[in-house]
Formats: sequence, C-alpha cells, structure tokens
Amino acid sequence: MKTHRYVTSFLLLMFVGLGLSAQAADRVRAGQWIGTTIVGGKTYPTSSCVSQSDAAGMNGDAEAIKAYLETIIPPQICQLSDVKADGNQVVYTASCSGGAMKTMKTVTTSYYGDHSEGSDSTGGKTEAKLVGPCKQP
Repeated sequence: MKTHRYVTSFLLLMFVGLGLSAQAADRVRAGQWIGTTIVGGKTYPTSSCVSQSDAAGMNGDAEAIKAYLETIIPPQICQLSDVKADGNQVVYTASCSGGAMKTMKTVTTSYYGDHSEGSDSTGGKTEAKLVGPCKQP
C-alpha cells in the first residue's frame, strides 16, 4: 500500500509533464493528454484532461505554478519548493513522504508545442502529447 501511495504521488508530480504546448508564452493548452511515466523501472500509462483553468495555472509565473500544483499534489504528501519557470521549462523540488520514508527530488519538465518530456533526480521519466479535446466519460 505504501508503494502504491508513493507511485500515486510521483504520478501527480509528473502531471506537470502532461500536456503542454509552447504556443506564444503558453506552456500548457487545454485538452486530452496521453503519455507514459516510468518509475522504478515500471511504465505507467497516463491520460489527463487539462482544463482551461489548469492550463492557466501552468502558464503563469512560478508562484502561480506552485499554487496550481498544490491543488493537485496534497501538501501532506509532498512539500514543493524552489519552483522556477523559464520559457518552456518548469523546475521544482518535491519532498515527499512514502510511509516511513521521505524522498526529495528535483523535477524538470520541458514543453515543445504538442508534447512534453520530463525527468526527476531519482531517475523517473515522463512524456506526454496532446491528442485533442478532452474526452467525455
């Protein structure tokens, strides 16, 4: 169960790597994004609907990005710090609890129009691409 919680936390952290476009100054465009996240040698498929408000949060400055990330990554699971946004790249540090274990990692995600790719200092990797408008359930 602790491993599952850690993987879920990591996937949330890597959400930043989902969906993002470099249209003008925007890093993120609303729509359906699919991709993969690799943690501990295991590959997990990802799919996420990025809403207009989600995109607005990720397209802001470092303070806006941190505020948005804290809405999807509960602070009791991960404390975020040193959030930086420079052009198409977002970098932040996350200190996450996984039961009795605490992990600190630096997450770096770059955005290239219709896809993104990211990695963290523990070896995790993610990639994602925009596939169209959000799918209805």
